[in-house]
Amino acid sequence: MSEASKVEQAISRFETALHKLETSMVKIHEKGSQLTTSQGEADALRAEQKKLSEELNAVRGKAEELADVNRRAVSRVDSAMTRINKVLG
Repeated sequence: MSEASKVEQAISRFETALHKLETSMVKIHEKGSQLTTSQGEADALRAEQKKLSEELNAVRGKAEELADVNRRAVSRVDSAMTRINKVLG
């Protein structure tokens, strides 16, 4: 085997290895991009969850306030009905 043939074989193996390295690097970059995208989506979901939790707490507070107002209104109506019944006799 001539020296030129050996060099050509070595260059061919080197090019094959280089191509495999490039392919692996592309895959690693794609996975890194996917991970970054997934992390961004997870952060957005956490922010949305926090916002919804805050809104839920506000709605619960308003519901408790409305329930209290309702109890007072029922009490007033009940008192008024009792007074009307006394007057009507």
